[in-house]
Amino acid sequence: MEDLLMKADIRRFAYDNESKLENIQLNIQKGECLVLTGLSGCGKTTLLRCLNGLNPDFYEGIMDGEVRFQGKKLSQFGKGELAKHMGNVFQNPKDQFFSTVAEDEIALVGENMGMEREKLKRKVDRAMESMGIEHLKKKSVFEMSGGERQKVAIASTLVYDTDIIFFDEPSASLDYQATEELKQNIHKLKAMGKTVVIAEHRLYYLKDLWDRLVIMKNKTIHRIYSREELTEDIRKANDLRCFDENSLRASMGPPPKQEGIQVNQLQVAIHKQVLLPPINFQLAKGECMAVIGMNGVGKTTLGKELAGLLPVPFGSTDYGKSKRQRLKKSYYVLQDADSQIFAPSVEKELIPKEKVQDENYLKQVAKLLKDSDLWEKRMEHPQELSSGEKQRLALLTALIEEHMPVILDEPTAGLDYKRMDMVAKLIEEKGKNIPILLITHDAELIFKIAHTALLLSKEKTEKIIVQGNEQRILSHMRGK
Repeated sequence: MEDLLMKADIRRFAYDNESKLENIQLNIQKGECLVLTGLSGCGKTTLLRCLNGLNPDFYEGIMDGEVRFQGKKLSQFGKGELAKHMGNVFQNPKDQFFSTVAEDEIALVGENMGMEREKLKRKVDRAMESMGIEHLKKKSVFEMSGGERQKVAIASTLVYDTDIIFFDEPSASLDYQATEELKQNIHKLKAMGKTVVIAEHRLYYLKDLWDRLVIMKNKTIHRIYSREELTEDIRKANDLRCFDENSLRASMGPPPKQEGIQVNQLQVAIHKQVLLPPINFQLAKGECMAVIGMNGVGKTTLGKELAGLLPVPFGSTDYGKSKRQRLKKSYYVLQDADSQIFAPSVEKELIPKEKVQDENYLKQVAKLLKDSDLWEKRMEHPQELSSGEKQRLALLTALIEEHMPVILDEPTAGLDYKRMDMVAKLIEEKGKNIPILLITHDAELIFKIAHTALLLSKEKTEKIIVQGNEQRILSHMRGK
């Protein structure tokens, strides 16, 4: 057991007397990559916080049990001492930043621990070099992409000779290229001898990296598999995200032929900078078209122009000649659902005053709430929902009435397989008479519900059928 780095023996962990973990026994070996996965609410983030010492001190709770690092209880380490041994990369790195400039943020842990100035400067330079971010040294973290912020967060864990690095849903907000860079950076960390523990839903990019996959269910560890033991049957039995996206095949055939909307010579621009060649497409009622391109290419700007949230510099849409008309006819579901939820309860978010006595409408709302696993939450305030539940509520507000079109921006970001599949079924069922544009990096979602795909790049735009073009779509998502 000389390579044992951490040992968790947690009989129970609870927040406000509500049990979140039970009967956890886990050994972590030095230098291994361990991935924690399972459906939302299974306890993987809570376990991660117990392992890195955030539970029970920062996130107050009651722990019956202990976690040991290098044979010593976490509770026996002095204040701030764990920062020399452990690094953390949160789902949204901005949440952990205290400085505005990259090099200052990376240096912060060394400054707080009293590292000698010249040594700290060398350590910061070396950490930035290892992540390939020397060019970001003086850049504001608020001007960076999600992938760049993540590299800064990883670099900050390397100032000390950190033994173990914890990642919480690191790919949730990344596009394909940034996810590939994340994969390469985790490989670098392993090559340095670091132990890496990752809580994650998306698994395809980790399949060549993990040494063991820990599947959690009902607040405890269900099974632990080595890489060699994992099979497709195990994946399906545990409702996990796909291990290999190259094996995915489209479920939808050609689009329906109902007349829908038409877009002609639409110019996509922001601050007078033209982002894309002119956009032309027809979108039938009942057709779901994925909008695919690298981050920054103009997908969200296109969506907002089509929805009347931004002016159209040039070109036309047949469902609205003006910005105001497009805003009235269409519906745009933002990636940040918080900004679209206003009512005091989930139920009232979906039932306007004029529909309170409409029995058919109320039955429709009840079915939607049950289908989206929100029925038990219907009387709660929307801001008390989880991020995934807020996403589903915003989706329902878009689909309950037949807008022309509905535009969905990353509706499954950070969702597990079960919730992603639930969202896909809602879109398929309620979108039978609605033209839908789906802005997403989620290949599993695309191949479940999209009939067509609009491939965007700075050189050209092209609309294709999804079925039969799976590898071409994946290559486009990877920037190839």
